[in-house]
Amino acid sequence: MILLDAYAVIALLGAERTGEQVRDLMREEPSGIGVVQLSETVDVLSRRYRVAPERTRAAVRTLGHAGLSVLALDEPTSWRAGETRARLYHRARTPLSLADCVLLASASPDDRVATADRHLLAAAESQGTATVSLGPASSA
Repeated sequence: MILLDAYAVIALLGAERTGEQVRDLMREEPSGIGVVQLSETVDVLSRRYRVAPERTRAAVRTLGHAGLSVLALDEPTSWRAGETRARLYHRARTPLSLADCVLLASASPDDRVATADRHLLAAAESQGTATVSLGPASSA
């Protein structure tokens, strides 16, 4: 499964250039977004792009019909996310958000994490999780 971070879904819904890459990934194999990344997507689209949450909800439902799964957060994953952040986070070298760590903790051995965040890409690779780099890497 391709695990999408919030940036990937924002790019897809915003019809950005990287959105086409995300669409192609979703066509190739099953994809998912965690509930924390979904929350981040709603927040960013609402605050930065002034997209009403209702429009985001409708768009995510449409993506669900196209195969996007919304992944629940359970207690074991929550523990792994906290442990991952405690182990990997550094304010200057590895500024991973808690949402990033939840995404990493949600990954199974066969999953790939899709993001443009270079810190998240590096963290995923350091723990043996396959990645897909979206567009030009950034620290977003």
